[in-house]
Amino acid sequence: MPEPPRNIPDELRAAYTLNGEIPVYDWYRNDSVEPNTVQWSNSYIQDCCNCFTFENIEKKRIRAETYPGACLLHVWACKKYPVSGKDVAVIGSETPWIEAILINAGARSVTTVEYNTPICHHPVLKTISYVDFCKSSAKYDAIFTYSSLEHSGLGRYGDPLNPNGDIETMEHIYSSLKDGGHCFLGIPVGRDQLVWNVHRIYGAKRLKLLYLEDKFKEIEWIGHDKNFIHTCPPASGSPSEAGFQPIIVLQK
Repeated sequence: MPEPPRNIPDELRAAYTLNGEIPVYDWYRNDSVEPNTVQWSNSYIQDCCNCFTFENIEKKRIRAETYPGACLLHVWACKKYPVSGKDVAVIGSETPWIEAILINAGARSVTTVEYNTPICHHPVLKTISYVDFCKSSAKYDAIFTYSSLEHSGLGRYGDPLNPNGDIETMEHIYSSLKDGGHCFLGIPVGRDQLVWNVHRIYGAKRLKLLYLEDKFKEIEWIGHDKNFIHTCPPASGSPSEAGFQPIIVLQK
């Protein structure tokens, strides 16, 4: 698999930065892996389900979280917007912690969508490639994505370079939701910035583009005040600025 580019190609810079409106900072990673090398065994998924129960999360009895506090945000979301008996998708997932929470919440089916698709043969959880997701006519009651969209189109995970990769993913999410379905969008928020090639941080300029010109209705923010994107300090490119990742609840 080719190494992701260390710099933004000159011909794509304007598109990535909204014609220079979004500042660019440097932080490079190569997290691409060869296809079909990730395996989620049934025993591994069961271990995740045993760990990420609502009770364990609420009583802080879970192992160290990659995204501190994110599990509790998802428990709150599932309690307020129940997924029991529903068909749910998860966009972007290196480990199935969200999937475990959704299985424990009683989801009828959980579909993980990944560029580097894990091999999985679980009765409730299945995995598909992002390409197949875009082609599929399947409809979901809810779609969750947490700390994933901000990477879309930056090449870090071996995905093709695409300045509008995040927006196009939201278009596919919209198309894949049933009418009235919910998108639970977890992304880093603050002042607009592009940290190449690690992630985007969403402020007033880029965030509104994810709503697809109001195709999505914003319902609420879980875990953080939405005014933060206006009141936070100016962007500096510091990795710590990616620490605020609420769940933004959107409805089709």
